[in-house]
Amino acid sequence: MSLKGITWFFKSRPASPAGSNARRAPRAGVRHEPQARRAHLLIWESELCAIAAETSAWTIETGGDLFGRWQDVPTVYLATKAGPKAIRNATHFRLDVDYLRQLSETLANDWSLRYFGDWHSHHRLGLTEPSSGDQRRIRGLGARNQFASMAEIIVTVEDAGRDQIVRVHPWLYDLSGDQNEPTPLGVEVLQGLSPIRQALLASGTLPEQQFASWQEVPSDRIRIGDDESPPALEPPPAVDATTRDRALAQLAKALQIACAEPIEQHKTGFGYVFVARLHEPHYLGFALSGDWPLRVLEVHRLDRDAGSNESVPLTAALTAADIPGILEIYRAAKAAPEGAGHVDR
Repeated sequence: MSLKGITWFFKSRPASPAGSNARRAPRAGVRHEPQARRAHLLIWESELCAIAAETSAWTIETGGDLFGRWQDVPTVYLATKAGPKAIRNATHFRLDVDYLRQLSETLANDWSLRYFGDWHSHHRLGLTEPSSGDQRRIRGLGARNQFASMAEIIVTVEDAGRDQIVRVHPWLYDLSGDQNEPTPLGVEVLQGLSPIRQALLASGTLPEQQFASWQEVPSDRIRIGDDESPPALEPPPAVDATTRDRALAQLAKALQIACAEPIEQHKTGFGYVFVARLHEPHYLGFALSGDWPLRVLEVHRLDRDAGSNESVPLTAALTAADIPGILEIYRAAKAAPEGAGHVDR
């Protein structure tokens, strides 16, 4: 990308009505049913490690939920912890249903993620497959939500202590017909950090989930099913358009609330430019990279009457998902006297 190109944009871009080039955000909460059901699951390394870390933190049964997008292949973008009212004991785990509903709504609206199953541990039962109670629960959830398919991950542990091995056993429920016994799911592990977890870490959303805890258990302590070796890590694909668009939409919404009017959004050769009004004729422009994680490249204070701009130095690396940091820059610029290009953070 060319920083010269960014400066050219701010110098030459004509003023346009606020929101005239706004990107259309995808509809929030739309459920995507599988186009073709395959016995295969994609999951990020961070989400396997998050499951392993939460399992290792307990000596009794625990669990959480799986969120992702289920199209031709189910893809887990986020594995969460259970809510505060979850019930745990040596042989039983029950989700906090009220928390799950709230979490599902948030992740659907913000990230277009669908709840499509859960994970839980069998610390002492020795079962690597869903129990009869697990199967009744999943079938009931699938029926109430009209899901054609759901996934479930059973987790077992080997050896006590810091170096215990955590085994994950994924299962598929085909709920489209009468034969809905769970079948084993193959797994492909995508290397590194899920873009959804990365964005939630940057934004500080859902702090009770402790999203950084995935780093507490390395993937070399995880096994898939009966495998003797840790999972092979596949290069992750480019971040999908839905995730990128949802991150941009959330930033646009936050800036619009802060300035109390629609903002301008422009697609450029280097990525994106968001422009929010400060005090007429002054505006603040944010240049974002087009590649994930949508880094903030430059910030400019614009005077549209004079046709001039000043660069606002950045003192910290920011991305589009770091909404608190971006709003801090906006508010400081709005409070600064005219001509003050430097904004302390």
